This record gives sequence, structure tokens and C-alpha cells, in this order.
Amino acid sequence: MKSDIKKISINKLMIYLILIVIYFSSCANVNKSNLAEEQSQIEKQNCKLPRVVDGAIALGFPKVEGLAPSTGKVTMTVLFADFDDFPSSTSTDSLFSVINPIAPEFFKEVSYGRIELNLVPYHKWLRLSRPSTYYGTAIYEFEPHRDFIQEAVDLAKDEIDFGDTDIVLVMSNPKAKAIAVGPVFKTLDPNWHIKAPGANMSVGITSGYDLNYWGGLWLAHEIGHTFGLPDLYDFEGENFLKSVGTYGIMGTQAGNAPGHFAFERWVLGWIDDDQIYCHENGEATIKLEAIENPGGIKAAVIPIDSTSALMIESRRKIGFDIKTKEGALVYLVNTALPGGSGPIKVRPGFESEYEFLQDAPLVKGDIYTFQDITIEVMESSPKSDLVKICTEN
Repeated sequence: MKSDIKKISINKLMIYLILIVIYFSSCANVNKSNLAEEQSQIEKQNCKLPRVVDGAIALGFPKVEGLAPSTGKVTMTVLFADFDDFPSSTSTDSLFSVINPIAPEFFKEVSYGRIELNLVPYHKWLRLSRPSTYYGTAIYEFEPHRDFIQEAVDLAKDEIDFGDTDIVLVMSNPKAKAIAVGPVFKTLDPNWHIKAPGANMSVGITSGYDLNYWGGLWLAHEIGHTFGLPDLYDFEGENFLKSVGTYGIMGTQAGNAPGHFAFERWVLGWIDDDQIYCHENGEATIKLEAIENPGGIKAAVIPIDSTSALMIESRRKIGFDIKTKEGALVYLVNTALPGGSGPIKVRPGFESEYEFLQDAPLVKGDIYTFQDITIEVMESSPKSDLVKICTEN
């Protein structure tokens, strides 16, 4: 009898110990109060996903050096080019108004004033030596594209000073349909820089016919490339917006929320380390301030492996994001993937019935689970979201 009682007592003790283990290991019962500003730099490093894709355009830390600066005063010299087969029929002022003031205003907003885009126009049409059809082919190849920009610079270099120029923009006659798109030229090799007296420029941009329907935010997208940011739209498949939908200027200029993702802003130096909460394990409840406003904690990062993490930020109908659905936006970052193949993927809107993933942001009461990570929106206010992050070990 005593033996049976002893066995029962041992069994109860075992159950009690198991319950204690469950209690302290359970995501639902372990609460971390660490705030972003209290975390050490060593802890932050776990969330600074490294840049591993080769080349001038890649997502991750550290930012690509040798291209355009992403903080401070960034001077863009703007030239205007026409062609024998498409001579200009409008003023340079009219064309310049497509990009100004919208592009400088966009970067002032998304960088919280940390970048000043200084557009310096040379209001004269420069007649290039070949028909527009030639340049329409040149833009797709490295050296011919560089020569396109260099020719315009050579025509203007005796009349303007390129000494402070970080980026040179050549705005083509927008009626020249042969120049279909407006891409970026970029190089990390000084031998291929665009050259002018007292200036060597590693990046340049040419506009194309697509300016007619993208408008001034086309330039904001291309400037992102001069900072080293990759394309977030998908190069393959019928739905090129399947990864990020309506979010982020590097996905589409026509989106409802073109403001850059928090991870991009962090890489570019627009968000400080103490504005990022890096989650390790257990449970934490974090207040995320709207990405559109300065100040506060801007994102929570939950590392998955050495090159990928799940991120959360708060989106509000403010400024250029005025058309967005409000809520906590969850997305997967994978710096091992090149542009055009989904280095950022919005979740859970990835399974959305809408092509633009407009319904992606989570609202109060919504719960989303990815692998062993659970995210719940506890509260929402006009300027923030309170989210609970839970990781099972």
C-alpha cells in the first residue's frame, strides 16, 4: 500500500515537473520585455541579414558602396535629350515638372528627412547624334547605355559644372516610343564611370516612353537602384506583383503604398538600429510606430536563418501611402535571392485573392503563423500597432 502511495506521489511529482517545463518553455507564457533600444549591437547583428548576392544591386547589409549616397544631400544633374527623328516639341520646364517636386518630396518623406534630393536641371535640349531607335536598343546593354549618357554629358560639360553631381539623369523626348523604358546605368569599376571635368559618376539614369504612364515616381524607383536596391517585382510568371503586390516603390510605382519597406530603410541608413526590435525566442509584445512617421520602433525582425527573416511593420494612410489598407504588414526577407526573384515577399497576403495583395496588413485580432513563429495584433491606433510575437523552441 505504501509502495502504491509512493508511486502515485512520484507520478504526481513528474507531472508537476512536466507542467513547469511546459509553462516556462511555452510561447504563450514567456514574456520578454526587451525593447529595441535596450538590445545590444551583438543582438542586432543577428537581424542584419548580410548582402550575399554579387554585383552592384543586392539587398542586405552592408549597403553597396561606390554607387550613389543614400543620406545627406544627393545632387542629380538633369539633362534633356532629343533626336533627329523625334525633335523636341515641348519645353524642358514641362518635362522637368513631371519629376519635380514629386521625387524630392518622396525621398524627404520616406527617409524622414535624412536625404535631400537636389535636382539641378540644365534647361536646354541636347540633340544626340543618332536616331531614337538606336538609343532604344542601347539602353539594354552595358557599354552602349553608358555611351548614351556620356554623349549627353559631353554636349553639356562646357556649359555646366558636374563637380558635385552624384547622379546624372538624361530625360529623353517622351514622344520617342523606340526608347521604351528608362533604366539605370551603374558600375563599381571606375574605368567605366561617366566622366566630366572634375567628376566621375558611377550611376546614371535615362528616361523612356514609360515616363508617360509611370509619372514622377518612375524616378523614385530608378533612384532606388542607384542606392543598390534590387527590383521587388517578379521577372517571371504572369503576375509580376505576386511577391510584394501594392507595397514598396521597388515593386511598382503604381502601388497603394509605395513607401520603402523597413528593411530597405534600415539598410539605407534612414532607420537607426535602436528603432529595430530583434526577436530571439519566446514571447514579446512590441509597439510598432507607423512606418510613414518619424520616430519610434519601426520594425520587428525574427531571424529564420543566416540570410532570411520574418519582419513586421505598421502601415498607415499617411503621405504617399494614403491608399494603403492600415495594419501590421508581415513579410519575408531573403537576401540570398536576387532582384526579380522575391527577395521580399509579403505575407499572408501572398495567398490573397487580389493581385496587388491589398488585404495583406493584419488588424486587431488577426493571427498569422509562419513555421514556428506566431504573430498577433493585440491593439491598433491611428499611428501604431501593438503586436505579440511568439516563437516555439
